[in-house]
Amino acid sequence: MKRYINILLISILLFGCSTDDFLEKLPPYEADLDGAITNAKTAELALIGVYSNLPSPGYNSVFTTSAGSFKAGTMRKPEWWTRGNAVYYYERYWPVLSGANDYDWAFDYELIKNANFLLSAVEGIDDFDGNRKDEVIGELHFLRAVAYERLMLRYAQYWDMDSHLGLIIRNELPGLGNVKLDRSSVAETYQVILDELDLAIEKCPDYSMCSQASKVAAKAYKTRVLFQMGRYSDCISMADEVLTHTENALAPDYSTVFTDWESTKEILFGRVYGASEIADLEYRITSFSSGKWGPSSNYINLLGDDPRYSTIIGDTVEVDYRYGTPGTVYKNPTVKKLVNSANDLPLIYMRTAEIYLLKAEAIYRSGGSFQDAYAPIAVIRNRAGADPIPHASQEEIETAICNEWLIEMSFENWHEYFALRRFGVEKLLERNDILKEALDKAIESGSDAEAQYRQRIDDRRILPIPSSEINGNPVEQNPGY
Repeated sequence: MKRYINILLISILLFGCSTDDFLEKLPPYEADLDGAITNAKTAELALIGVYSNLPSPGYNSVFTTSAGSFKAGTMRKPEWWTRGNAVYYYERYWPVLSGANDYDWAFDYELIKNANFLLSAVEGIDDFDGNRKDEVIGELHFLRAVAYERLMLRYAQYWDMDSHLGLIIRNELPGLGNVKLDRSSVAETYQVILDELDLAIEKCPDYSMCSQASKVAAKAYKTRVLFQMGRYSDCISMADEVLTHTENALAPDYSTVFTDWESTKEILFGRVYGASEIADLEYRITSFSSGKWGPSSNYINLLGDDPRYSTIIGDTVEVDYRYGTPGTVYKNPTVKKLVNSANDLPLIYMRTAEIYLLKAEAIYRSGGSFQDAYAPIAVIRNRAGADPIPHASQEEIETAICNEWLIEMSFENWHEYFALRRFGVEKLLERNDILKEALDKAIESGSDAEAQYRQRIDDRRILPIPSSEINGNPVEQNPGY
């Protein structure tokens, strides 16, 4: 047991990150490892290290935010750029639903493991002030819920409550007896996440900053999980409970969420970066401000004259023609909302606008009136200064809800991809031009090729379980891989 705690503390000393004031308290390198985590001070230090496992460290944050947008077809490299790499090799595969998959898996399970270590250590510590011990426990359960929920959406059949292809639940300290574990069912996995969130709601501190777990952030995550489970009535009730937290209301102006994020409490939870990490975030500027990656023309057409356009889309910039035609000037628009002037924009995991969208879609999917389902959409559009849109028929309300996900939550954390998947493959094909082109080629090759490609689209709704896991723990792989 002590060996595991020492490993955790050593990891924190080597890899602990800084974010805002909460996470700027870096551990002293001369910390006494012989004593491990035996008092409140070292426990708080270790908690910072657990937060540091949140995907993604500065350099790789570009991939965490953009992968889902590439899959959705809302983001792409310039259309003329047909060979070579704009930023990173697997950008060529994202639009056709492939790509590297080990990164998120490794970071999320590392977080879960370290949270397990600290939860075990905290049990024997009694020198916390007030109810701080309970708060630390609540924060750790929240972080485990966040990690499992991220893994669920990427690697498990999260949409099917009857599926046996859920996650591997690792809530015990690692040992020889639990290296090999079977996958839990989807229903069992969701119950684990709900149990974690219920403990977080009970024990977490009240909201103080978006980088720290809080009761309202746990309620917001529970809203999302209940929605994913199809428990729409419970989702609506929980959404209403979150929206009673008026201090976390929508920012007065949409752009404020990204240009001056510290002045608004709309961001309920995020991965905040400290001064020491800013240098690593330069890669984000290279990706999103240079024109190498940008919004697809399809997405720009969707935005049209929406007032949020100038916040989401940046100037069209000239792009290096290394893989184009010499002598030709190439230009591409940029994604403005992902890079602020200080280059310290958090990775946004949850904000209040998402709660409105979850409520709207839950009302629609539970058979509520189109008018009631549109009401939360109207709140978001009113904040943006956008005109109402038609919503008097099933097609119109579906379009209104789906498009609002694509516009309001664009490029932040896979929201467009998940929304398009929920509303059906045809919606996805409308937005992902490269995917549609690949399907059209398969159709030209005959019915068998078309059927195989459509099956591929269906199978690759989620990623494969990484070989790094299967090599040591031969669990059942996801279909199609």
